[in-house]
Amino acid sequence: MSAAVIFYDSSCVLCSTFVRFIIRHDTNSHFQFAALSSAYANSLQLPKESVVVVIDNKKLLQHYAVRYIISKLPKLRWILFFFWITPKPIQKWMYNIVAKNRKRIFGSTQCALAQEYKSRFISQDNYHPNS
Repeated sequence: MSAAVIFYDSSCVLCSTFVRFIIRHDTNSHFQFAALSSAYANSLQLPKESVVVVIDNKKLLQHYAVRYIISKLPKLRWILFFFWITPKPIQKWMYNIVAKNRKRIFGSTQCALAQEYKSRFISQDNYHPNS
């Protein structure tokens, strides 16, 4: 199975911190990353205000992306219990609240993760829209 790609808002402190957290706990290197402002994200016409996971270049997960991400991090799978006991409409509502207010609460910055972890990020150099 090919790696899943996590698209994130590279100007959001919360999003960048979450990506750093994923990289630290993704012992199987299941995930690659790309900014929502990248050419790759634009080619897929992804929403700009959400974490999006693309699996095998076709499946898009938005509101439940965090649950999917946690399910692929071996040492953190126990957290799925909280997703299991929380109804999906409440999860979606909570996600939307955080997504709408994240920059106001956590701030914005220029993300340097793509330079720090080059092998895990899809850049303009290794993006090929027809592949």
